[in-house]
Amino acid sequence: MRLRKPDWLAELQGVVALALLVLVGTIAFHLVGLLRGGPVVARVPAEALPDVGGATAGLRSGAVLGGDVEVRVADPTPGELVAYQLTGLPALLVGGAVLALLWFALRRARREDPFSAATVRRLRSIGWVGLGGGLLAQVAQVVASFELTARVTADGVATTTVDLTRTGLLLLLGFGFFATAEIVRRGVAMRAELETVI
Repeated sequence: MRLRKPDWLAELQGVVALALLVLVGTIAFHLVGLLRGGPVVARVPAEALPDVGGATAGLRSGAVLGGDVEVRVADPTPGELVAYQLTGLPALLVGGAVLALLWFALRRARREDPFSAATVRRLRSIGWVGLGGGLLAQVAQVVASFELTARVTADGVATTTVDLTRTGLLLLLGFGFFATAEIVRRGVAMRAELETVI
């Protein structure tokens, strides 16, 4: 039996298409939740809740409650619904844009010469969307999280926990695409130089 030789661009394009479909479904789920007015879950640091932060009930000696507490609001106001959706939706939209741009870049690379100035531009576009859009989405999510915690706490304490790992991953994603674009750009320049010699 003869195994077919894998076309890794096609394989990656298929994986990206599948991820994009899952992401579109997740975004649709979020939008339905916004329109339906379902329950809202806010993550509030335990220290912001006087009766919870540092509580010891049911814990062994020396152990206290800390970290984030999930606060569930069964009947949220429209402002709470919007703030809740903005704590996750911007990152999903940026992820969807990156995946869509990557899918089109892979499709074009399979149909045409992948080592071209157009491929370099596409990879840089993905880098800018991933880096710039991702950081803007994270800022929007932090602001929305502040707004949501202020709405669900009795004294209006606005607080949140910032995930620096996500910021690092966004930087890695953006710079990774910029670096890949530079590799392709150098390959294009080398090929053009070789063509003038031959």
